[in-house]
Amino acid sequence: MAQETKRNPTWTRDELILALDHYVQHPSVSHDPGKPEIMQLAKDISAIATALGLAGSDTFRNANGVSMKLLNFRAHDPDYTSRGQSGLKRGNKLEAELWVEFAGDPKRLAETAAAIRAGIAASDPETSRSLVEVEPDIAEAEEGRVVTRMHRSRERNRKIVARKKADFEKKHGRLFCEACGFDFAAIYGERGEGFIECHHTVPVSKLRPGDTTKLSDLVLLCANCHRMVHVRRPWLRVTDLRQFLRAASSN
Repeated sequence: MAQETKRNPTWTRDELILALDHYVQHPSVSHDPGKPEIMQLAKDISAIATALGLAGSDTFRNANGVSMKLLNFRAHDPDYTSRGQSGLKRGNKLEAELWVEFAGDPKRLAETAAAIRAGIAASDPETSRSLVEVEPDIAEAEEGRVVTRMHRSRERNRKIVARKKADFEKKHGRLFCEACGFDFAAIYGERGEGFIECHHTVPVSKLRPGDTTKLSDLVLLCANCHRMVHVRRPWLRVTDLRQFLRAASSN
């Protein structure tokens, strides 16, 4: 009986963002797998795959596969297709989505790719394993799982959260949601004292390991509002969330 060939897993947002960033920076080159820059890109993408717990065959994220993925982006590149060329046809829906989300904003794309690389370079084995964890009610950010985990780690840092709550209570005399105004202590009494969540407002593309989280980077949100921020892509800004609430209250 012939041994079944092991299939390589589908590319993740994080991996495709690195590939797209390379493509946008080098749109007219051949992307030959023998080029040093393609081999280095393959190493970077393999590092992400390893951190995310992915594995495959002996061709997994090698230079040939990375080269073909770069050629897939040509199918979405109007500068390429306008010349009557089409690129490779075996792309997937996520490649098209990322092209729409990032290709028109190369600065944000480059910042996101840099944030992903920094997140992987600074991670230890324990941190890398945590990248595999899934929070069912938290949608992965547009920028991928690596920076999503950096964002969430800042929101759950006990020391900075405690400082934010203390500073907020000193200024306002109580803790309440900065979007909807919900006050847990007012509704639940002693049981709700001190209960509120923190949301990190710095764009995830600008996050770097080791950056200091300032109190001004955080806002206090009730659990419902915080889930609505993160429940699907793109994540809501707090100003957008407030607009939803104002619209709902006026109906």
